[in-house]
Amino acid sequence: MLLTTVDLLCSVIFVITLHQWAVTNQLLSRPLLFIVGNVVFLSGMLPWFDALARYSIWLHSAQSVMVHHLAPLLWISALQHHSTRPRSNIVAVSHWPFTLLMSGFAVLTWVWMLPELHPLFMQSALLYSVMKWLMALSGIALCLMMIRKHQQTSYWQNLTLLTVIMPLVLWGLLMLVFPNMYSETHSGPHHHHMMMNNLPDWLQLSAVADQYLGGLIFIVAGLAYWQAGTSGIKLTRHARRFAK
Repeated sequence: MLLTTVDLLCSVIFVITLHQWAVTNQLLSRPLLFIVGNVVFLSGMLPWFDALARYSIWLHSAQSVMVHHLAPLLWISALQHHSTRPRSNIVAVSHWPFTLLMSGFAVLTWVWMLPELHPLFMQSALLYSVMKWLMALSGIALCLMMIRKHQQTSYWQNLTLLTVIMPLVLWGLLMLVFPNMYSETHSGPHHHHMMMNNLPDWLQLSAVADQYLGGLIFIVAGLAYWQAGTSGIKLTRHARRFAK
């Protein structure tokens, strides 16, 4: 009960702080979209979602995408990027801090979905909550980084492709190609059935269907990020033509 209360309270404080920061710095260009991002984030961070996602691969995947990818993407789209703001006193910044940050983002995506860790997540609500918050914090770090560097050079476009889009698509493909990837980590043939018993009847799926749906969620999320990046490049070029 204490973990649930603290988790929920921290999520609400996190969103309120982020919103106040965006308003104070006059970064909100699409307020409604920003609010949608907040709703997606809070929905994914709900402790009650944890209680379900710990026992289902597709819910685990959906929560990962909501907290780690979709909410940051909505925030990025809703905030005014530094590349579109008046430039003054531009100082060259090393690529390495941002490259390391993005690499850490990719590593978390992989670790979060490792089949070997899934039994541990099922057993420990605290461990699951800690990992979820690491995903959330890396997601907001991605958002802040993209606001500063969004689509400015091919380097950042390629970095986003390698550290954000490719891990999603690759995990999705692995989950489709190897349908027993998670079930093989279970302690016995009845383990999956025991997992599903913790879910409402309408959320219960077979082991293969559970993993397939999780894989599809990851692939769709990766394609959504790729599409958003492509649209961002077109908008940036369009703005530059009018600025000449």
